[in-house]
Amino acid sequence: MTLRERIAALMVRGLFGPAALSWLTPVLARALPGIALVLATSLTAALIALVPPWLTKLLIDQGLVAQDWHTVLRYAAMAFAVGLLILCGSVVNSLLHLRFSAQMLIDLRSRMLDAALHRRPDRPALTVGEGMARIDGDTAEIQRFAFDTVLAAASSVFRLVGGTVMLFVLDWRLALIPLMAAPINLGFLIWARPRTRERADQLRSNRGELSSYLAEGFAGLPTLRTLGAQPSRLTGFVPLQAQQVMLLLRQRRWSEFVSFVPQLTGALVRTAILLGGGWLVVSGQWQIGALIAFLSYVGMMTGPLQNLLGLYHAQAQAQVALARLTAIAEPDADERGGRAPSPGSGTLRLVQARAMASRHLPVDLTIHAGETVLIDGPSGIGKSTLIALAAGLVAPAPGARVFLDGEDVAGLDRQSLRRAVAVVPQAALLFRGTVADNLHLADPEASDDQMTAVLAMAGLSLTTDVAIDEAGRNLSGGERQRIALARALLLPFRVLVLDECLSEVDTPTARTILTVIRDRFPDRTIIVIAHAGPAREMAFDQVALLRADPSVLRNSRGDTPNQRVKARENAV
Repeated sequence: MTLRERIAALMVRGLFGPAALSWLTPVLARALPGIALVLATSLTAALIALVPPWLTKLLIDQGLVAQDWHTVLRYAAMAFAVGLLILCGSVVNSLLHLRFSAQMLIDLRSRMLDAALHRRPDRPALTVGEGMARIDGDTAEIQRFAFDTVLAAASSVFRLVGGTVMLFVLDWRLALIPLMAAPINLGFLIWARPRTRERADQLRSNRGELSSYLAEGFAGLPTLRTLGAQPSRLTGFVPLQAQQVMLLLRQRRWSEFVSFVPQLTGALVRTAILLGGGWLVVSGQWQIGALIAFLSYVGMMTGPLQNLLGLYHAQAQAQVALARLTAIAEPDADERGGRAPSPGSGTLRLVQARAMASRHLPVDLTIHAGETVLIDGPSGIGKSTLIALAAGLVAPAPGARVFLDGEDVAGLDRQSLRRAVAVVPQAALLFRGTVADNLHLADPEASDDQMTAVLAMAGLSLTTDVAIDEAGRNLSGGERQRIALARALLLPFRVLVLDECLSEVDTPTARTILTVIRDRFPDRTIIVIAHAGPAREMAFDQVALLRADPSVLRNSRGDTPNQRVKARENAV
C-alpha cells in the first residue's frame, strides 16, 4: 500500500468507519492531490484573512482617533490590497475546488456503477429508480462530505487557532466567552445527531421509491398508452410526491432547529462581548479599534467552531448515504473473480440442477458438445432459470451444480463464462445509438464485414449505421429480437441458448434463421427453449422435460402446475 493509500485509509476510517475502507479508499486516494492543492490555497487564504481586522484596528486607533490623515490613507490602501488579494485567492480556490471535487464525484459514481453492474445475482435486486438514487444522490452526499470535510476541517482549525490567538492577544478575559459556548453546542449536536440520521434515512428511501416510479412509468409508456392508463399512473404519482414534500419539510424544520441553537448561542456570545468590551472602552482600558478588531476575530473564531460542530452533525447524514452505497460496493457482493474457462468444445453437465426460484424437480442432464437440445415444460416452471445457471445469471439452489467442459461454473469468471455460454432471451433489450453500437457490446473489435455477416444470419438487411431509439422503440419486436440474436452470434460461444428469442419473428423467416445458425455452427452446442413455432421443429438430439416439484408448488386446492396444464389440454 502506498503512502497516499495509507493516508486515504486513515481518512476513510476516521470519517466513516471501517465499513467503506475497501471501496472508498481507492477513490479518496486518487482525490488526495487535488484535495491537498485546494487545502493549500484555503490555508493561505485563511492566513491572509487574519490581516484585515488588525489593519482596521490600526486605521482607527492610529489614524482616525489620532486624526492622522496620512496614516488613514496608508492603512486604507493596505486593507484594499489585502482585500483584493483575498478576492483573487477566493476565485482561484473556488475554481480548483470545483474541478477536483467534480473529478472525485465522477470517480465515485463510476465506482458505484461498476459495482452495481457486477452485483452478484443472489443479492437482492435494486430497482432502476433505487439504483439511480444511490448512484446519483448518495454519491454526491459522500463526495461533498469526504472532499469538503477535509478542507473545512483543516481551514476551520487554522482559522480557529489563528482567531483564538488574536483574541487572547487583545484581551484574555473576553476570549474565554466564546470558548465556554463550545461545550454547549457540542452537547446539543450529540443529542440531535441520531434524529438527523433517522430523518435523512427516511428521505433517501422515499427518493428511491419516487425515482423507481418515474423510471417504470417512462419504460412502460407504450403499455400505458395502449391501456389508456396514463391518468391512473399520474394519480399514483401524487401521493409519492406528497410524501416526499412532507419528508422534505420535516427535515428542513429539523435542520432549521438544529442550526438555530448554535446561532442563538453565537448571538449571546456577541452580546456578552459587546457589553464586556464596551465597558472596557468606556472605562478607558480599551480603544474603540481594539473592540472592533476583537469582534472581527470572534467572527473568525466562532464561525469555524460552528463549522467543526456542524461537520459532526453532517456526518450522521453522510452515514446514511454510506450504508446505502456499501450495500452495493461491499466486496462479497461483487460477482467477479475466478479463473477463465479452459478451452473446450461445449459439453454441459447438470447435477441436481435448479435455481433458487425454480418450481421443477432437480435436473440431472448431460448435453454433449455439438448437440441440439430442447428444454421443455409448462410456462413458469423454470426452464429459463435452469439454463441461466450455466451462465451464472441466477443463484443456484443448495446442492445444484453445473459443469462446462468438466469445470464447475461456480469457480469460473462470470464475464468469461457468459461469453462462452451465450443466452439470447425473449425480451430483446437494445440501447440507444446505432446498430453498430449495440453489436459492439459483444465484440468491440468487430469489423463492418463481421457485423454485416451476423445481421445476415439473423435475417436482417439493416446497415450498421441505422439509428436505434431508447430501448429500440423505433424497431419492430421481431427486428429487436434479431439484432439481439446477431449480437450474441459475435460472441466466442461454445453454447448458444435460444430462449424464445424468435417468438416475434414470422414463421418462414424464423425457420430460415435457425437453419442458417445450425449450418454455420455445426460444432457448437445449441439449447432451445420454445413453446411453439419453428424452433420446436429442429432435429433435437435430446428433449429434457422439466417436471413440477409437488412440495414447492401447490395452489389452494393442492393442484400442481402440470395438473392444471394437463386439465386445460384435456379440455381442448
